[in-house]
Amino acid sequence: MTVDAIGAFSPSIAGVLPTSSSPVASGSPAADFGQLLGDGLGRLDASVKSAESGLRAMAAGQDVPVHDVMISLEQARMQLMFMVEVRNRVVEAYQELMRMQL
Repeated sequence: MTVDAIGAFSPSIAGVLPTSSSPVASGSPAADFGQLLGDGLGRLDASVKSAESGLRAMAAGQDVPVHDVMISLEQARMQLMFMVEVRNRVVEAYQELMRMQL
């Protein structure tokens, strides 16, 4: 029995996960985390704009396959849900740090 890698099942997750070495090994972990969030937001924005342009083209009557528009809309929705969950976790971690007593 062979076990396939996770990337084989979900190629869209490759754009979300970092491919470089871990931030701990580099010089400034905070800058890497900020850059990772910024890159993720940039990809999210591009995905939403792409889905919106496909939807507008379909609404204008252009010959756009419906399944392509639906796939791009669903990808944008899933990326948005992922970023909202990341934000929730960051806020939760910040609140936990604020509750700590010195």
